[in-house]
Amino acid sequence: MNLKSDLIAIVKDYFATEGISFENTGDASDFAARYCEMRIRRIVPMPRCVHFSSEIHNSLEKLARETNVDKREGALEARRTVCHLRHLFVSGGRVTQHLSKEVNDSTTKDGLLWDYGMHHFHLSKKRDRSGFVERSDYLLFAIVTAQDAYFVDVRKHRDPDDLLWVRQNLLDIVHANWPQLTNLCVLRGVTGTTLNDHEKKELRQKNVNHAPKLGDHTIAPLGGGTMSSGASTLCRVFGEKLVHEIEQHEQYFDSQSADIRIAFQVKGIEPSGDVEFQLIALDSADSPDQLSEALQAENCLSKELSQMGFVVVESTTRTPIVVTIQGEL
Repeated sequence: MNLKSDLIAIVKDYFATEGISFENTGDASDFAARYCEMRIRRIVPMPRCVHFSSEIHNSLEKLARETNVDKREGALEARRTVCHLRHLFVSGGRVTQHLSKEVNDSTTKDGLLWDYGMHHFHLSKKRDRSGFVERSDYLLFAIVTAQDAYFVDVRKHRDPDDLLWVRQNLLDIVHANWPQLTNLCVLRGVTGTTLNDHEKKELRQKNVNHAPKLGDHTIAPLGGGTMSSGASTLCRVFGEKLVHEIEQHEQYFDSQSADIRIAFQVKGIEPSGDVEFQLIALDSADSPDQLSEALQAENCLSKELSQMGFVVVESTTRTPIVVTIQGEL
């Protein structure tokens, strides 16, 4: 077995399938970190609850009342597209086409996402040749989690001060409407710093993390922060942890291969030749939902690995390996 090579192959296959360009360099943890980044940036389709801030209701109302003849159609199109995006999120549809075209390049960075935890969506429904929607006069800012999408505000694409991506009042809106999101990032015993948006922009350009004061607290970056390279800190941690879990599995299977073969035979499974193991994406396994339940048991060796979206199988039969800590297969 070479589970780390399997991981790299999984990532490359994902990039190829999604049309994502990438640098063919680095070790398994590097590929895992890039994989994590692109999965977050591109937003995995699944049904989500959508929440509107008080401020976005006001912004949508202004769009509906636009009286300038040259701007009215664009404003109404933006308003309709917000409703369309809501439908896509609720139904589990794909929203990648409304994102920046840079999500097709794994070497690009996303300071807004890794700092504020926010995506931005282009509010148009007409697609260009690339498959993405045409760039629009308005953008939707939103925080997207596995279960929810929080629509923060709609703003004009062109900011006269060129501060659109660092406006700190976006965080004020999040804190006022959904304090549970910012409370998760409160730094106890830390005194935050207050910056104006120009100062914030300078730090963002230098990939410097900033712990701002928000209400009565200081918070860490909602998106986990950036490394000096501009890459996601959380995704780098994910990559290192995933490789650690893979190495733990390799050590276990090397030491228990005879017992595992006997366990297969007891279950009526007869692998041809040597028992070989392979890492696959959990969602590509047979009956992933049922399998996921078994993998989530407290005494399962692969609990952490499955939570990161992967499972080990016997390569010939594609039988998932579910091992309890006591050694039962």
